[in-house]
Amino acid sequence: MHSENILNIENVSKIYKSAGKELTVLNNINFSVASGATLAITGPSGSGKTTLLGLCAGLDRASS
Repeated sequence: MHSENILNIENVSKIYKSAGKELTVLNNINFSVASGATLAITGPSGSGKTTLLGLCAGLDRASS
């Protein structure tokens, strides 16, 4: 049985700029989520989990 993807993320990056410095939080992230799939996003504090969720939800824009 083939499941349809409900989310596709392709080459997504997020860079924050402040005081002339750049902080790359996400760099060329790629993944997809099939309908009915369960997904866990894990990582240490400050690794970009909330940023990724905000991008997926359309609450923020990717840098590229």
